[in-house]
Amino acid sequence: ACENRFNWLGSEHQYVTVKSNKDKIIAFERGDMFFVFNFHPSASYTDYQIGLSWNEPMRTVMDSDEARFGGQARLGHGHTNVFQPLAGVDGRPSSIKTYLPSRTVQVLAKESLLQGGVKIYAAKDYLARAGAKSATELVAQLEVWKDGKMESVPMKFDKDGCLAIGGIDATFTLQGPGGKALECVSSKDGSFRVYF
Repeated sequence: ACENRFNWLGSEHQYVTVKSNKDKIIAFERGDMFFVFNFHPSASYTDYQIGLSWNEPMRTVMDSDEARFGGQARLGHGHTNVFQPLAGVDGRPSSIKTYLPSRTVQVLAKESLLQGGVKIYAAKDYLARAGAKSATELVAQLEVWKDGKMESVPMKFDKDGCLAIGGIDATFTLQGPGGKALECVSSKDGSFRVYF
């Protein structure tokens, strides 16, 4: 998913900011992404400052400590809040401070690249399997928190087959023609999940 949105694999921009054998930290830039690995078997670091080339807010788009990967979900702050740029370190013009739990990786992106939310398109072969002639026949039931409890908000695809959702992630179910439930086959509970 990171590659689909940010095209970092083919990017010529790459720079290793930190490679600390003592701390067991590797941090590097690739394209518009910033990867931070803590390979230490037991040491976690609070407010670890790492230099980077972008003088703009950064946001975590994925980390290995997320519950969906079997982690302990200790890094939620970086998903819902931005890391403001600080003075440069490590020979880079800017930096951020972040919490680095042991044996984890974090992937960050420039906040400016996350504007506009998530856009979901229904592929023609999916529509055919769902028995729909166009995506406008589908209804997404978006899960949202309101007043401390989870609610389901119906959303429709537009005439171009796009469902635009604000924010950087979403969990939803889909209904096809006649209200028929369309389950996500790669999910245990049948819900679709989209990240950044």
